[in-house]
Amino acid sequence: MGESDSPKDEGKKIPTASAGVGEVGGGVEGQTAEKINGDVADFRGQVEIQCGAPLPVYNAGLNKAYRAYSKDSNKTPLIAIVCERYMVPRRGVASIYSNLHDKSLAKLVVHGVVYWPPAKREVYVFIYYDNWGRPLLKPGEPAALGWKQDDVLPAIVGPIAGILRDFRDKDFVHGAIRPGNMFDGGAHGKPSRIILGDCLSAPASSTQPVLYEPIARGMADPNARGKGTIATDLYALGVSIAVMMRHSDPLAGLSDDEIVKRKVLYGSYAAITGKDRFKGEILELLRGLLHDDLSQRWTIDEVYEWLDGRRLSPKQSVTAKKAPRPFDLGGEKYFIASLMAMDIEGRVKETKKAIEDDSLLNWIERSLEDEEVSERFQKALVDARQQSSGTGHEACLAGNVSIALDPEAPLRFRSLRLLGDGIGNAIAEAMVLKQPVGAFIEIFRNLLVLNWLTVQSSNVVDVTGLFSKFEKCRRYLKTNKYGDGIERAVYLLSPECPCLSEIVDEYYVTGPEELLLAYEDLCKKGKAPTAFLDRHAVAFLYEKEQKVIEPYLYDLNSHENHRIVAANLKCLAAIQKRYSMGDMPALAKVMAPRLQAVVKRYHDRLVQEKMREAVAEFQSTGDLKKIANIFENADVTKKDFASFRKAMQEFLKIESERQNLEFRLDKQGLFGIETGREVAAIISCVLSFIVIMGTAFVFFSDKALF
Repeated sequence: MGESDSPKDEGKKIPTASAGVGEVGGGVEGQTAEKINGDVADFRGQVEIQCGAPLPVYNAGLNKAYRAYSKDSNKTPLIAIVCERYMVPRRGVASIYSNLHDKSLAKLVVHGVVYWPPAKREVYVFIYYDNWGRPLLKPGEPAALGWKQDDVLPAIVGPIAGILRDFRDKDFVHGAIRPGNMFDGGAHGKPSRIILGDCLSAPASSTQPVLYEPIARGMADPNARGKGTIATDLYALGVSIAVMMRHSDPLAGLSDDEIVKRKVLYGSYAAITGKDRFKGEILELLRGLLHDDLSQRWTIDEVYEWLDGRRLSPKQSVTAKKAPRPFDLGGEKYFIASLMAMDIEGRVKETKKAIEDDSLLNWIERSLEDEEVSERFQKALVDARQQSSGTGHEACLAGNVSIALDPEAPLRFRSLRLLGDGIGNAIAEAMVLKQPVGAFIEIFRNLLVLNWLTVQSSNVVDVTGLFSKFEKCRRYLKTNKYGDGIERAVYLLSPECPCLSEIVDEYYVTGPEELLLAYEDLCKKGKAPTAFLDRHAVAFLYEKEQKVIEPYLYDLNSHENHRIVAANLKCLAAIQKRYSMGDMPALAKVMAPRLQAVVKRYHDRLVQEKMREAVAEFQSTGDLKKIANIFENADVTKKDFASFRKAMQEFLKIESERQNLEFRLDKQGLFGIETGREVAAIISCVLSFIVIMGTAFVFFSDKALF
């Protein structure tokens, strides 16, 4: 909480304009650097963010931008981009981005957690220098700027090619290359060099309009597109160049699905350029970057060869294979299998009927004449038969058939459109927005994710890594215990996702130590929960620091209150010890009375009293480790149990005597007679012994006289 993931950002000073950051305060027309009245968010005492001063032209998708200033004498203007909670920011690669020094990249100053007064909660922010200027394509403007080739090459192609080469070397993907995220740096007219805006505040490609995404990625839900590759950025660069140079937008007014279908029908180059005809050198570049076949799309090295003057001849994109006769599905005629795959989820019943009467298989074999599609289709039917019957079966059938018809497309199931490494972010989005997550559970339980993965190319998808993760998720979803379930899956598949526990909803928790600090703050405010470790917190800790939670899972899954209370204490103490954290007095004060349930489990009253005294003593210090050690002392537990066992044995002995006496008293008429007989027998024995001994003594005495 409140700390950046990049060690270099910790305690970092904000350089002033004189420190060589370029033109500071380029800003937007009509925007001043004056302080605006209203709520101010203080970022570590270094930056103040004006909550009432939005900068909409710098918004990163649904993440809003605000005016900010350094808190020094220079009051350096900055841009703060505030992350929506359901948009998982790319904290893990921020350090890589910070180490890339290019004048065409927005300069990241610092990033981390800040308390946001309007929402009364913590949020994650990325803070950049305000030298961006105006966007090349403003919101609402036609996506056709009509630039000339001589303007595009020095301002767009050259600078971004250099950036992408650095990205390739660092294994970094930008995921937000588009004219709306390119800025003129404060230049008047057409700039000689642009500044590429934010790409860290949201998952890669999630803010991109579908126009700038390759066909398969454009089909996916924005938050489920996954990381992408350098080829994704190169495609976005090609689209950006076309948008900058074309004079009209042939896709204006079309929906996202309609844009994708145009690309499938005509190829990306033809669909994007429309009636515009490009001549000369730039034509080669556009055809190379907009090639729909990934193996034919230009690499960054080929782009540099082209810039160096070497003329390349990229192959023209081949459009999707068409059948000579269409297939009628629900009144819609399809010539292309991938277009049919896009619509199958909305025509589940019609698809099932076409499968049952073999008409779809006949069309694939006789009209489409594609053996690979036919093999995948028949395998999909076998996979679907393994699923349960009913509506769930129909949805699984549609999902498997969609995979067979278009293996490069996202996994489609019900209303979901998912690419493998984007599933975690999609689940996180659904959880934050309190949407149903049942469909996500089904795709794992019904093997749909594995069926999709088996048809993916290892050049595009990390098949091995995802297979291991998906198998783990299937195992987690088999039980509903703490440490398993869909909660565990989201933190495995989306490592940068903050803890989504409702208990810490007001905080932005990215690690175990921050979770403990959030609990301490809640206790200070009198908002302590009944139990600190809920399902989300346990799953989050298991993925972040397994050692602090694993020993206590059995007790957390029990239904005994004293076990749960003890497990909460021991886990929190383990976090405090693991991260060498200071005392937690508010947390200790809350835990102390709850620990009485644990103290009562000891049998010896003296031990209980000593335990209560020790808890009271350490409560004032806030040292959870010492309190936990009291209950983890094996010698005390062993001695208490041994004493209890001895006491139980004595009790059983006394109880046996009591029962014997009661049994005899129940028969009072015989009780005195039997007792008298016993006493008489004993007395008779004693008297007989005395007589015998006396007789023997007299006998031996008389014999001795003679």
